[in-house]
Amino acid sequence: MPDADPRRTPALWSPLASPDVVVVATRDIAAIPLPPGLEPLANESSPTEHHLVMAYGAARLRLCLRAAPSGFSDCLIIQHDRSAATRLAAATRFERVTRGIRLGPDRSASPSAYRRSRLALLLSIHDALDAGAGPRDLAFSLVFPRQHPLVGATWKGSGERRHTLRLIAEARRLANGGYRKLLRHD
Repeated sequence: MPDADPRRTPALWSPLASPDVVVVATRDIAAIPLPPGLEPLANESSPTEHHLVMAYGAARLRLCLRAAPSGFSDCLIIQHDRSAATRLAAATRFERVTRGIRLGPDRSASPSAYRRSRLALLLSIHDALDAGAGPRDLAFSLVFPRQHPLVGATWKGSGERRHTLRLIAEARRLANGGYRKLLRHD
């Protein structure tokens, strides 16, 4: 739920929605080998799954533990899809943690500096639209802040206007569900 307070209801993503969630099928959820002193940041259970979000140094681990049928050994489940490489990287990080190897932040699961600044711009545009700003206001306060405002026909036919309108459309798509692509690292 996007409006929920993350301190009270942290995001526990489905492995289908977020490829950095490691799915472990195990006979005994309590027997998953984790380093001593590792405390979960979030811990939630459903009838079929147990979700954990854990901090290990600067790294974050997201686990989805599922009960395996008796007679089966513990295994990692990696879905074969376009995010398979990200799923494999997350599984490798989990395996390193179970061996006690210290990890740094996962760069593959976070956007680049350019992508972060673009997302921040799109969020600012969306917030300004909600506050009642028009395209020209957005263009010369957020998109082209060092440029003098254009007026009349000059504004109407400008590349600045077309670029601002494209950014507005992208911000609206992102707010209307496009943010889910961020979880898949598209």
